[in-house]
Amino acid sequence: MNKSTILVIEDNKDMRENTAEILELSNYNVLMAENGKIGIELARNSNPDLILCDIAMPELDGYGVLRAIENMPEMIGKPFIFMTAKSAKSDFRKGMDLGADDYFIKPFSGDDLLKIVSSRLKKSLALLNNNKTADQKEHNNGSNNWNSLFEHRIIKKIRNKDMLYMEGDSPNYLYFVVRGKIKVFKSNEAGKEYIVNICKEGDFLGHIALLENNEHREYAMAMEPCEVLLIPKQDFCQLINSDTETAMKFIKLLSSNYADAEEKLLQLAYDSARKRVAEAIIFISKKYKSEGNEELTFTMNRENISSLSGISPESVSRNLTDFKEEGLITTLNGCIKILNLKRLESLKN
Repeated sequence: MNKSTILVIEDNKDMRENTAEILELSNYNVLMAENGKIGIELARNSNPDLILCDIAMPELDGYGVLRAIENMPEMIGKPFIFMTAKSAKSDFRKGMDLGADDYFIKPFSGDDLLKIVSSRLKKSLALLNNNKTADQKEHNNGSNNWNSLFEHRIIKKIRNKDMLYMEGDSPNYLYFVVRGKIKVFKSNEAGKEYIVNICKEGDFLGHIALLENNEHREYAMAMEPCEVLLIPKQDFCQLINSDTETAMKFIKLLSSNYADAEEKLLQLAYDSARKRVAEAIIFISKKYKSEGNEELTFTMNRENISSLSGISPESVSRNLTDFKEEGLITTLNGCIKILNLKRLESLKN
């Protein structure tokens, strides 16, 4: 099995060498750079699987390195993790909004370093496999039409809370989520949102408007920094019209969308607020669950849970408090962890 290559960009010699030693002892190939400019050149020439980068560096800081890395096509989808001694939340928020995948606060333990590196590498590998989806694998020996959806496409970077498209927009693309989470929602005249879906890595969106040849009937907004592959409308429609297998895939996807929407309407009509909040957090947690990780933990504000469950944020807060007292969940700084999934799923009205 090939070793993963990790690039460490750190101006402090002791920190750089100690970090590299921990990684090498865990069977990773390690490249080292003492400043941002050298780090960018190493990334361009060596195409590492993951980058660990300090924020505060002379000549070029970590934010500048991240911007440069994002313009390298070969580095798309590769994890980028900040290392920083700064404790201000604004520094972390800026890094995450720019597209970083994670961050460490220095000094950090070797165990913490290895856990996050391993987790991010596994997620990156799963993402590469997603780009070849299970459906693609079924037809590797047959038509290459399905693969053509993904080849030589523009990948658009979207910041947290940026719109991908809005209600009333003409559909110009089929969208494929490469990284991040995007909420699809409707809004009434009073501006109240109702989330109809959360799309994660490996999901398509925008196909309904394309297949109906109509304007988008909902909004799509990034819930975190995202990367989205753009498939032009003309290419999608040509493939749908010429390839029966591809057309059937999207017909099945449409059927699934409508079945899910029908189920949600029934829940809104008949379920109690308590049941709807439970269903909402179960739904969100599964969207955030990573491959190989059974822990159901996610970060989500009460407004989004409100928009998904169709009840007020105040009612969401009351029910979350009840769930905590009953030992069903824990919450900390906006992070929700499900402790007893079976009991949440079996809640009665």
